[in-house]
Amino acid sequence: MIREVSCDSDIRLIAQMAEEIWPEAFADIITKEQISYMVDKFQSYHAMKDQIENQGYTYFIISENGKNAGYCGVQVKEDNSLYLSKMYLLKEARGHRLFEQMTNHLVKLCRDKGINRIWLTVNKHNGRAIAAYDKNGYRNIKSQTTDIGEGFVMDDYVFELKTDC
Repeated sequence: MIREVSCDSDIRLIAQMAEEIWPEAFADIITKEQISYMVDKFQSYHAMKDQIENQGYTYFIISENGKNAGYCGVQVKEDNSLYLSKMYLLKEARGHRLFEQMTNHLVKLCRDKGINRIWLTVNKHNGRAIAAYDKNGYRNIKSQTTDIGEGFVMDDYVFELKTDC
């Protein structure tokens, strides 16, 4: 089941999931210090609440068999594209086709709104995520390095999925 985040307790729930997912998922990719910084800056309760209230983000929670399994956050951009800012699954929920379900949900959302593409950034060393995006039809269109402050950078690929609108 996929549902839109609709209340403060939902935001707290996804922030709690981020605190669990990030250290496990990124331990071999970026430093503990950068993980902590990025969770605080982009995935904390306060950051996500601001994103929803002031930056036009929408968040979704995905569950399986009545258990919360992960979340994603999106933002419609001025060029009428959908920026997939976050898509994360708890470790025990991976491999259950939930990523595919969430992608299908976002494609339907795009078609309903007349949006012709979804795009995202993914760390160049995150092989598991890159494989999941590839498997679900996303394509690598370029690479970029972004300064995110405090001496940290994001060294990413930009992936895109056409939604046929």
